[in-house]
Amino acid sequence: MKKEDLDMLDRKILNLIQEEFPLTERPFMEIGRILGITEEEALTRINSLKKRGYIRRIGPVLERKNLKLISFLCGVSVEESSLEEVANEINKHRGVTHNYEREGDPNLWFTITGENKEEIESFLNQIEKRFGIKIHRFPERRVFKIKTIFSV
Repeated sequence: MKKEDLDMLDRKILNLIQEEFPLTERPFMEIGRILGITEEEALTRINSLKKRGYIRRIGPVLERKNLKLISFLCGVSVEESSLEEVANEINKHRGVTHNYEREGDPNLWFTITGENKEEIESFLNQIEKRFGIKIHRFPERRVFKIKTIFSV
């Protein structure tokens, strides 16, 4: 996947939908109207961008505190040989929103959200026991929200 694989219309679509996805009954018609293409072409191109890996998902970002959910940032040191297996097991929890490898120690970082601390702790304890690892938990203390737009 290379940025060069995107034509100008693909770039316009990506810039548009990350800034403000239309909340209408027919959002792809609205995207098409804004960009001067048909609803069908907008939907086809967005599906293609998703299949090619440029779009991971389209969905809401919910305010978890208003939903009475808690969240942790977690870091763990994992041997390279078991990194993918551990990451896949972590991803089985429905509340894992990010999971990525980084250089250094810990080398695997993820965020996990749940209804209560006990639910999250139970899941993390199972992972630790299964793989013989220590997951470091960093509970949220203060939120700094930023709006990130990646101009394509």
